[in-house]
Amino acid sequence: MGLPIVILLALLGLSSAQMMSQVMVAQVKITDAPYPVSNAEQLNQVVWTMHGTPTKEAIYCVSEAPVSQLRFVCTDCLEKNITDMVNILNSAQDITRRVGFPAVTLKDIAVNTNWTGATIMCQAALNGGTVDSSPAIVDVRYLRQPHVVDSNGQSPVLIGNQGYRFFVECVRGADGLCQQSGRRKTLKCNVKSNPPATQYQWLKNGSPSGTGAEITIGTEMIGQSIQCQANNGLHDDSNMPLSQAVQIDPYSSAKLLKDNFQQLQSSSPFLANNRIEMNQQVNLGCQVEGNPRPIVYWRMRKQNGDVVDAACPQGLEGQYQEMAPEGSRSANIVRLTALCSLRISNYSYSGQYWCAACSQVSQGEPECSPSLETPGTSSLNVNVIGAPSNSDAPPSIEQRGNDATVLVHYCAEPMPRPPREIVFSIDQNDLQVGQTWENFHFDSAVTNNTVPNCYIARLTISPVREEDQYRQIALKLQNQFGSKQIPVSMDALLGGDSTMVGRMMSPVLIYIFAAAGVILVFVCIIAVCVRRRTKDHADYKEPKSKANLNSREEFFDPTQDAPRLFAQHPTEKKRATVAAFHEGVNYAELELKRSQAQPTSTISISSINSRPHRGTASVQSSV
Repeated sequence: MGLPIVILLALLGLSSAQMMSQVMVAQVKITDAPYPVSNAEQLNQVVWTMHGTPTKEAIYCVSEAPVSQLRFVCTDCLEKNITDMVNILNSAQDITRRVGFPAVTLKDIAVNTNWTGATIMCQAALNGGTVDSSPAIVDVRYLRQPHVVDSNGQSPVLIGNQGYRFFVECVRGADGLCQQSGRRKTLKCNVKSNPPATQYQWLKNGSPSGTGAEITIGTEMIGQSIQCQANNGLHDDSNMPLSQAVQIDPYSSAKLLKDNFQQLQSSSPFLANNRIEMNQQVNLGCQVEGNPRPIVYWRMRKQNGDVVDAACPQGLEGQYQEMAPEGSRSANIVRLTALCSLRISNYSYSGQYWCAACSQVSQGEPECSPSLETPGTSSLNVNVIGAPSNSDAPPSIEQRGNDATVLVHYCAEPMPRPPREIVFSIDQNDLQVGQTWENFHFDSAVTNNTVPNCYIARLTISPVREEDQYRQIALKLQNQFGSKQIPVSMDALLGGDSTMVGRMMSPVLIYIFAAAGVILVFVCIIAVCVRRRTKDHADYKEPKSKANLNSREEFFDPTQDAPRLFAQHPTEKKRATVAAFHEGVNYAELELKRSQAQPTSTISISSINSRPHRGTASVQSSV
């Protein structure tokens, strides 16, 4: 009996050992040919070459039988954010039936250049576990179409219906022709590739004209077309990728010829000292020329020193009037007048204006004269005047403990002068600068250093009270051009603040609680009265068998006493009612004493009404 058990255990142990051995020796590999694992060579690098889309290389994941769920996996795509590669790996085709052993393949796939450096493996499921191949690093090799750029890496200008253009400086002599003394221009053959490009060639009008990654050109290239080729070993020398063609044109830097600034400042609607009233129209004009066609930027320096675009169309979107060639001016030189129409609608238009004539010789920053940051010798100064108005900044509040300062922003030119032209109104009470009303104090009106012609009025509240939320507050302003009232919503400034008003109880809640208290007291009084009335009513309902019908039931007659009591003053009436009550009590006590003097009689006081206006006693006697 023991021997068969030993043999069975030995066989089970042998079977387990064989299974473990099978798991240990099972292999999967990534290879570039569909060979069995024993003959396949594991790839340490997977190379995909982009000759357009898709790639022509194929890779295989092969394994020994029996395995299931054979697949490609990426171990670091998640951390490298390469999500498209995961989808491609999941699209591997099963070719097991065709080759006779477990195998899947990736072929004719669309690869991406950012896959380079990713790590992939081949994985198989076996006996509830997984078997992984050795990792392989992806290397995507490609060469994108090269293109010509300038020394700053900027692409040529694309002119509609004319193609790409680069410009070479043209200094014209007396004959109107370009001189050789102009600045030369360096061009580069820019290409993205892996591995990096090592071979370059330049073409002039389609014919070889030089090698190397860069080339320098001058006026000799004006009117010519230039291209470049590049290679990193992925293409034949006779079939190197070719860039787009770029036309070389003469460059005459844009320059400002004249403007109408002085004429504007000396005529209507401008007043003395460059002042102009609000809601006026001003039309600025600048005449410029250059090649390529110049563009104009309108600039403005604010009173705080900031330089911004003026409020009119800029650059290519600007308004232009082109002028026909005249005199000795070359036909290549473009002359035009740029226009800027300003509607002076508020105080933000105050500042210094100028125009800059610019040449867009590449897709980078334009070359401008004068500078976009500094005006030239001519500019237009604008000083807007008008009635007080709101600032772009709404009223705000600064809190310090139980105190607060309300800041009201406004603009005006000329500035409203204290004390009468600037006043805070609090519930129809006017405060001038320096004055106080209750817990409100008008501190000051100071200049806003960041916005031209604008100011800040400061109103201090010390301390802040709950009722301040409901004050009617406004800043009243006035100058020679008009007046303005700026309302201040204290409910908006204080009502939403949890640090100060949040810990105060609303007056509405106070009124509600007070009313609730009064109602509660009233209900309690009614309840006590009803209870006493119920008790009195129960006393009057006592059975007649217990009552002495011959005894006196009332101590005073209300039909006789009531008219006398109610005719008196209410205070006197109250006193009389109390006196009547005590009179009834005294009478009951007297009857009690008399009964004690007669041994044959027993007197008991049934009840005494506790109501203040009357008293009763029920007396029972027995012999």
